[in-house]
Amino acid sequence: MGRSCRLRRCVIDRACVIPEGMVIGENAEEDARRFYRSEEGIVLVTRDMLRKLGHKQER
Repeated sequence: MGRSCRLRRCVIDRACVIPEGMVIGENAEEDARRFYRSEEGIVLVTRDMLRKLGHKQER
């Protein structure tokens, strides 16, 4: 996990590399656009989702 990240009410898949400054779980609309957000407000983050955003994921 990079510096200055803020994570709230989220499930991060194993081996994900969260980039510096990423905020997850504070903006419902943004979370739903970038990741999977449940009706209860839990955000799922996978390596593939981060790759689609252009963040390099190590193996």
